[in-house]
Amino acid sequence: MPLRGRRLFTFRCLWHANEARIPYRFLIADGLVHEEVARSLEDSRSVFPHLDIEYLRYPDDTSYSRYWAKMADAHTHVRTPYFMDIDNDDFVGFVGTEHALDFLDAHPDFACARGRTAEFFVYSSGGGPGGVHGKLNRLRADHNYVDVTAPTAAERLRQGGLCHALASAVFRTHAAIPLWQESAEIDFSDLMLQESFFALRALTLGKVHMSKKTVNKYGQALTGISYQPKLDWATHLLSSRFTTDAQAMIAHIASGAAGDGSSSGAVAEDVRAILEAYFEGYLSTIYGASAGIKNALRRKLPRLVSAVQTRPRLSIGRERTALFSLLRESGAGDEEIRCVREELTAVERALSAEAFAEYAGPLLALARSTGGQEWLHV
Repeated sequence: MPLRGRRLFTFRCLWHANEARIPYRFLIADGLVHEEVARSLEDSRSVFPHLDIEYLRYPDDTSYSRYWAKMADAHTHVRTPYFMDIDNDDFVGFVGTEHALDFLDAHPDFACARGRTAEFFVYSSGGGPGGVHGKLNRLRADHNYVDVTAPTAAERLRQGGLCHALASAVFRTHAAIPLWQESAEIDFSDLMLQESFFALRALTLGKVHMSKKTVNKYGQALTGISYQPKLDWATHLLSSRFTTDAQAMIAHIASGAAGDGSSSGAVAEDVRAILEAYFEGYLSTIYGASAGIKNALRRKLPRLVSAVQTRPRLSIGRERTALFSLLRESGAGDEEIRCVREELTAVERALSAEAFAEYAGPLLALARSTGGQEWLHV
């Protein structure tokens, strides 16, 4: 779990895991250290007695370079056969994660496995997106992804394409170390490009299992630094090393795929075509006609747009039922549906004012003394 601020989200995530008795080791890589918070997490048993937490201090994440270096080093501290990266605004879906672990144990030719991500929105009477507590306001499952089982890396790249959802997968530790080491080596100047590299490079490591009947992560929407597209992407393109980074990532992916006999030249062309298609769609999203209208509304009526985005919704019951139906249609049985229902109840409890008072109460004086910004925002 990489950290940079948003400390109340961190304690919310760990509070939920402690209540749920999540039995995994939490390796925390902090790139914006607050001394009192650090001491609390280093002595985590006194705060979260049911969790196994290892806390690592790193220099401030003042640049992408430091972030990639932090992530590459942190993954060398993983001492378990598998790992999963999460953000501090996520909640672990235990049953879905266990399914992924069991699947990998039984299928050594698969590099990673995952379930669905259930994305949720939070309504807070205080307004604004990304509240740390409030009511569950919207719920949706991610796309209906399929297994990628082609025998060679080149074929898997063509079969799987660009699937950013692999960031939530459970990986074999020994196989996946290059994902972060090479990110640090390339030293990406663009976050989306690194996310695309991670997704494509993962396909060169082995086969991929996507369980459609489980949930291995509950992730909050409208938080973090990348939930909105860059509105001035042309300026970003000129001020970053985007094209140089893109060529470097293509070379790394082609080299990684060559080990199973695939032609590096052919793989490079396939990856280039995948990236071109993705960024064509992205540019249409931020520069198309509908995007122009939305951007104009954001500039002229920011409060109205925020109010529409964060308004209380009456559809959450239907969305919850739709999620259960989707899982059942994908093969989930009564017991699996029951477990997801209980996990959603636990998520709602973690979002409640009562839970907030429990995990945030001792921290509020610290937050106020430092202005509070780093406690809720990156």
